[in-house]
Amino acid sequence: MNRESKQPLRLAAALSLGLAGSAALAGVGSWTTAGPGGGNVVALVSYEASPTTLWAAGRGGVFRSTSGGTAWTRIEVGLPEALYTNDLVAASGAPVLYLSAGRQVYRSGNGGDLWVPVTPPSSTQTVGQLALRRGDSNALAAATGTELYVSGDGGGSWSAPGGTLSGGANYYAAIHYAADGTLYAGLSDSDPGSFGGAIVVRSTTAGASWAATPAQPTALGGITQIISAPATPLRLYASDGNSVATSANGGTSWSTLALPATGTSCGRITRIAANPAAATGLFVACGARGLIYSADATAASPAWQTYDAANGLSANGTDPAQLSAIAVHANFAATPSLWVGASDGGLLASSNGGTSWTAINTGFQSTNIRALATHPLDTGSGAIFLAGYGDSVTTTRALYRSVDSGSSWTASGAGLNAEQIRSIAIDPTTVDADPLTAENFTVYAAGRSERIPTAAAKDGGLYKSTDAGVTWNTIDSGIALVGGRPDMGTVRTIAADPRSCAAPPASGPCAPGSGGLRTLFAAGGGRPNSGGPGLPYISARIYKSTNAGASWSASDAGLPLSQDLGPPGAFNYAGMGGVVPLVFDPSNTQTLYIGTFITWSPGVAGAAEPTIANGVFKSTDGGASWTHMSNGMPRYGGPASSHWDVLALAINPANPQVIYAGTSNLYGGAATGNVYKTTNGGASWSPASSGIAGQDVRALFIDPADASGDTIYAGTGGDGANPGGVYRSTNGGASWNSISLGLPADSATSLALPRRAAGAAPRILAGTSAGVWDYTAPADGDADGSPTPVENAILGGDGNGDGVQDSTQAGVASLNSSGTFARAAGGSGAVTVAIVPGSCTQLNDVATLGDTLYPPDTLAGAGSHSAWGLAGFSLPGCAGSVVRVTFHGASFGPDWSWRNYGPRVRGDASTFGWYRFAGARRIDGQTWELRVDALRQGNYRNDADDILFVGGPARSDDLLFSDGMQ
Repeated sequence: MNRESKQPLRLAAALSLGLAGSAALAGVGSWTTAGPGGGNVVALVSYEASPTTLWAAGRGGVFRSTSGGTAWTRIEVGLPEALYTNDLVAASGAPVLYLSAGRQVYRSGNGGDLWVPVTPPSSTQTVGQLALRRGDSNALAAATGTELYVSGDGGGSWSAPGGTLSGGANYYAAIHYAADGTLYAGLSDSDPGSFGGAIVVRSTTAGASWAATPAQPTALGGITQIISAPATPLRLYASDGNSVATSANGGTSWSTLALPATGTSCGRITRIAANPAAATGLFVACGARGLIYSADATAASPAWQTYDAANGLSANGTDPAQLSAIAVHANFAATPSLWVGASDGGLLASSNGGTSWTAINTGFQSTNIRALATHPLDTGSGAIFLAGYGDSVTTTRALYRSVDSGSSWTASGAGLNAEQIRSIAIDPTTVDADPLTAENFTVYAAGRSERIPTAAAKDGGLYKSTDAGVTWNTIDSGIALVGGRPDMGTVRTIAADPRSCAAPPASGPCAPGSGGLRTLFAAGGGRPNSGGPGLPYISARIYKSTNAGASWSASDAGLPLSQDLGPPGAFNYAGMGGVVPLVFDPSNTQTLYIGTFITWSPGVAGAAEPTIANGVFKSTDGGASWTHMSNGMPRYGGPASSHWDVLALAINPANPQVIYAGTSNLYGGAATGNVYKTTNGGASWSPASSGIAGQDVRALFIDPADASGDTIYAGTGGDGANPGGVYRSTNGGASWNSISLGLPADSATSLALPRRAAGAAPRILAGTSAGVWDYTAPADGDADGSPTPVENAILGGDGNGDGVQDSTQAGVASLNSSGTFARAAGGSGAVTVAIVPGSCTQLNDVATLGDTLYPPDTLAGAGSHSAWGLAGFSLPGCAGSVVRVTFHGASFGPDWSWRNYGPRVRGDASTFGWYRFAGARRIDGQTWELRVDALRQGNYRNDADDILFVGGPARSDDLLFSDGMQ
């Protein structure tokens, strides 16, 4: 299934909008995905007018189902890429949706097919919860933490917050519109100077004035959720996360509900939902118990029904799911359909009122893949791949397995007591030498488990499988106890010494079938004791095993302790957040390198800057001791401050003195990522980042098929205005080219290259927040994004008419047009993008883009871009350039102008829209000349050395734009 996003170079021109057909391997020259489905869920809504129409949002995007959840499609046209949704609400009788993300609210009037930004409630505050009045698609309210806002025109304008609402310690965590028009707000923190310290306030004047409800739910410590019964608006329910209170009279009086008194306690209450047809019926999502329901939750001793793993309501098959969303059929219980979203466990549905549940994740791609491993020898269609889910602290399907070379994925969690997996290592000595057979092999995984459902469930986050990842055992003997349980924080890497078999050869790694590797290293965050003298660590950051994981011992001597940054009494510490990558010198595996990151709070008044050692450390004694080796890497502040974080390492097997490090500045304003290189085993480092773009470098991988070790892949993270991607260098890091067409913008957090036959094109796997993405490199010798066969087939291979084949020129790319002219002409239209000779020479990710991938350009006119479509490209390592775009066969006249789509403010994803690009001029009937400056409008990124651009000609009778912006 193919995902297309809204931003320019995340689009492959040949793909169609949304999710296409069935899963398949990567198409040559474009990124595709086959899953895994499921993952993070933030919001889930059932459409009251047609309850089998559902909308869901998570870290992986926004989706819709018209089949009760059996299949999902992506609906994101008009939304920024890498969107982090806070809330999603739907009107009851019209397909009108509102979505909050950051400081922005988006509206769709057609069920999600197109989104448009509305006026932000606040220019400074994040919009949290939204509320929409039942039966009114324009009566909208928003909570932004310290303020409440109300709109009567669907977000066109917002009321100014009342004076008694703001200031002090008030924090509005919940807002709700009852069907009678009363607005209720819940405060998680309340200032006694406002409303007398009340935690529930209401407005009967559409937000013009607010007052505390006559009585307060005194048993609650603050409100995190407040709802009303849809058909009985005076019946309220409120929760503080620990208890639930109810009112039958709009807050005139309150009583506390009696939750189940026997069996497992509810634990943290994450969601409440009313029965639409019965005012006293209530669903409560319990972190430790699953979902409970009572038809009369207001009774003195309610009868509660529990739905948990025994009913199939589980993300991992063992524990009850921790729910983040509940949707109830509008005609419940006559139609006993329920849908829920698990925080990191995907979507589930019940058609019998909760008696049984099934996963409904087909097409819902929100799995955050932070670890990848592929069979080290197999090249056939039955090769086994493994993928790990990261960043979860709730139950999830933490590990996925593919037995068909990535065409499909299934959860593989038998015995795996993990909420997240951050590293996977296949023992290459336990595989056979036949590349076309499947066999049991040993694999290790590392991550994190939580105290779910009880404290006894916690383990050290280290796991082993001897049957190729089908079943797992915990291997945490020797990990220090914290709170009575083995705990070294999040384990971010596990690696096996490739020469630690029983009888290693004279040189090089142990051979396949040589009996299993014995020495392992596991590294993570450790557990500091900030209250102890000298700020010691209770649990080490690195552990070593010499018996294949049967036992572990601390191995982090030489790593720094935490640092008190002051001022005195502020308890403001800088500490090593963790060890991420660990690599061995293949010629001498007693030499190891690690990359580390620190955590601290910048901007604390009176605090010192951190100076603890950070970046790269080296051991030459098998991990017994470590030495800081970051000379030449950038620092966070002054000349003695801590070095930037290192989140990725790769060592050249042909010359182990050559190492690449991905450095990231996560505390210096705009996050930036770079690659540094050492040629002397870490003694000194120098930049090797030309062409790299994005916010951080999270993954580095050296292509084993290149005997020189000079072909390297880098994965970077990003957002809509500064997309990450995958970059390739074939010259040892001297320069990098993007290969990111069709890849989600916040990619990539992990990389793998499956084994391939000699001479075969490289295939790349990337872990993203929307699953595993797959790419097979086309023949593209000039790395401009247009494959050589495509360029050679267009206009005799010389689209710019300079007498040189485009396929040999890195600054010239020719492609088929995406406009309706080309389609009407049977695909004969063509577009040539060419750099005018000057300071920049390289094009990357050149694409032609259909206008339907974007919101209508309302200023130029709907359909104004249809005839010729748009062009997108990037200019790596380029501060400014002149680029000519020729639409062959066009006859542009004075009623045409060039319009860009992207951020009006460079690097600001909240400012996306259409605008007239002042740097464009038409030089003839076919060609536009674009003067692009990295530090001016026209570049997506706020990056002085990398340009990302998308735009195209628009036909419009009105060219009198006052400021050139929509």
